[in-house]
Amino acid sequence: METIKIKVSEKIRDKVLSLLKQFDKQDLQVIENEHDFGFSEPELQNEYEKLNSGKAKTYSLEEADEILEETIKRYEY
Repeated sequence: METIKIKVSEKIRDKVLSLLKQFDKQDLQVIENEHDFGFSEPELQNEYEKLNSGKAKTYSLEEADEILEETIKRYEY
């Protein structure tokens, strides 16, 4: 499937959605208000699989804070 974006005014939104919902779900899928967080679905799936397999390096909040503090100290003048 390909993805297209359209902007629709509120006054015709319901009519457009009604029209689009007449198509078979295998041919057309309505995706509303999708937010783009800078990651594609395959990238997120890959990261999720790494996390579940134990291959991803994770940090506690305290460890992350320590790493950030050390980084800040290196760049302070």
